[in-house]
Amino acid sequence: MKRGEKIALAGVLSAFAVASGALESLIPPLPFAPPGFRIGISNVASMTAAAAVSPFAAFAVALIKSVFVLITRGTTAFLLSLAGGLVSACVTVLLLRFARGKVGCIGIGVASAAFHNLAQVCVYSLIIGTAAFWYLPYLLILGTACGALTGILLDLALRFISKRDYAP
Repeated sequence: MKRGEKIALAGVLSAFAVASGALESLIPPLPFAPPGFRIGISNVASMTAAAAVSPFAAFAVALIKSVFVLITRGTTAFLLSLAGGLVSACVTVLLLRFARGKVGCIGIGVASAAFHNLAQVCVYSLIIGTAAFWYLPYLLILGTACGALTGILLDLALRFISKRDYAP
């Protein structure tokens, strides 16, 4: 993929992250989920950027999505989004670099979701105290299911991208 195509793909993935994050925030809270819980479809964009563009693009997508969260939902949501997004992007990049072929897309999705939740709970604990850690086991269970879903979506996105003919 040429440099211009990578930049365009990073832009499309950023737009997808913002749009899917906005749409996901419209879903009513699930009765069994903790407050603020999201499935994490927008994180597919940063994982795809890490795999198909570059680590920098993955971090840029996570940052752009977090700035949108700041504008639409406020400072606390921004801090949670930024921490979760950057940590999960880092985990994705590390797994792609050091465990490629050993960990598939679902494994990447689950690990990314787990570390996303861990980062958010750590940030939230700075705001409300250690009581935030009571959410962690529950979030990790939900995150495993949601991470598997985002991993499946990552696999589909990468298959779609690899089938595209980028030649002039």
